[in-house]
Amino acid sequence: MTALVLDSRALEVLADRRADPDGTTRVRAMLTAAAHLGITVRVPTAVLSETYTGRGSDAAIDHVLGRGVRPITAGQAMARLAGALKARDRLDSCHTVDAIVVATSIRLGGGIIATGDPDDLISLARDHSHVRVAPIR
Repeated sequence: MTALVLDSRALEVLADRRADPDGTTRVRAMLTAAAHLGITVRVPTAVLSETYTGRGSDAAIDHVLGRGVRPITAGQAMARLAGALKARDRLDSCHTVDAIVVATSIRLGGGIIATGDPDDLISLARDHSHVRVAPIR
């Protein structure tokens, strides 16, 4: 495994543990395991745009980012891969961030995706055995 990639729900429960205490516990356990194994933890900037609200609660997300979770931007190759995954499954634009999360994991060489939406991500990642989807619920 080369990376732990967080989706929007995983980032949200880290930023606000009251939102889902069990989910927070699961994601923190994943972060601890990643730290022990020397695995990078990434969050696509598309996830940040989905999670930020423009309110004071954004500071909690920034706090998570300051603790070893690093943003990663989708360049052209990653965007092309995400678009291909989405098109293959005949998904519309509301699944773009999900496809970017999966494409991020693929481009980083595989790993685990921490998610609150396992069904869509499992489908998007199905042809990539080096990508595992870990539900946080």
